[in-house]
Amino acid sequence: MTLFDDLIKGRQRTVSLMEPEVYSGGTRVLGEAKIEATPTTQKVSPDEPRMEYKELENAYIFDPIVFNIINKTVQTIMSAGHELYAKDEKSLNKIQNFVDNIGEVGGDMTWGEYVESCFKNMGIFGWQWTELVQNKDMSKITDLVVIDPKRMDYAKNSNSKIALDDFGRPLGYVHKLPWSVSSRGKGDATPKNVVLMSDEIFLKPERIALFKLYTVGDGFYPIGLVEPGYKSTLRKMNIEEAQSNSIYSRGTYPIIDYVGNMDHQPSLDMINNATEKLKQLAHHRYFAFPYWHKIEPIEVKQSEVVDNTLEHLRQNQVAPSGMPMAFATGAGEKTNRATLSNQQTLWEFTLNDFVNRVVTNIRKYVFKPICIKEKLKEVPTIKWGNISAEEINDKAKRLYMYTKYGILKPEEVNAFAKKSEQI
Repeated sequence: MTLFDDLIKGRQRTVSLMEPEVYSGGTRVLGEAKIEATPTTQKVSPDEPRMEYKELENAYIFDPIVFNIINKTVQTIMSAGHELYAKDEKSLNKIQNFVDNIGEVGGDMTWGEYVESCFKNMGIFGWQWTELVQNKDMSKITDLVVIDPKRMDYAKNSNSKIALDDFGRPLGYVHKLPWSVSSRGKGDATPKNVVLMSDEIFLKPERIALFKLYTVGDGFYPIGLVEPGYKSTLRKMNIEEAQSNSIYSRGTYPIIDYVGNMDHQPSLDMINNATEKLKQLAHHRYFAFPYWHKIEPIEVKQSEVVDNTLEHLRQNQVAPSGMPMAFATGAGEKTNRATLSNQQTLWEFTLNDFVNRVVTNIRKYVFKPICIKEKLKEVPTIKWGNISAEEINDKAKRLYMYTKYGILKPEEVNAFAKKSEQI
């Protein structure tokens, strides 16, 4: 065997297909064959994220349109409701018991609050970081803890690159602690090729469930709903601040005094005196001037360019979310009803895609590790309700026509009627 054969074999990952895997529908063994494979490509990790996550959070906090986009997206999704589903009753009961008791060990939150945080953090930052709280020997997952995305990152090497294994997977993650918190006794043992700052701790990959929304390139740093329109958000806020400062500083139209006429040539002292008087002018003060003073306001008109630019920037803010402009601003834009209906339908496609991504991530990175450690037969999934901003009355009218003409039986719409009326 040559030297190169030894090196290649050292990087190969041997997978025995006799080892049972967890699949939806039960445990299956694929056969006795073995697969020996190693990637021939290599991921290249970026030095830093594209932008500071604090800036994305500030856009959500301080810009009303971004705030409304994220909140309306999360509220519309969560209002549809969801439930766990699995064919294997034992697997379903185990996961149901787990989600019912979330927050009793790791943090004070409910399952609904956890799922809501997934949509909100992925919408703002592009990803959701969750610690899988485990017992000392890491044989059981006992709880979930949501971690602030601004304090998490991949473990880096001495070149400030993401530390990867031979298969392009991150070696682990780092959690940045507040300066007032000691890192002693926290985290896992740090690998030799990972460099930490004094306020950081290392976490093994099996401790973290990392969900991503949209990815590009090698997919390390994801994209949320705020980042594509961030520059437009920043420009809009700067223009609005400049306009507000201009109005605030002037209050009303500027006043000008034309001093003198053909019979009274103004001197420098007369002009300076008139200027000083104008500086004292206010709504509760009165002044008398000789007839050769002509006082007039200067009308300052708002530039149409500013209004058009602001409208364009608002559209850029809303575009990444797929939400109709009228929904995002809440200003009741003059939109054709049919056009708005089509936009709403397309937005619902975006929401369903968002839900599918979150549900898939929860099933793969939270439920599956639990099922493996508990040796369950099936990985339960989440069945999400119908996402639609359609009014209940409109749907009720259609269902009434279906039952009237025998397309549906009354008992078939019984569940929907009870749920919509909260009976």
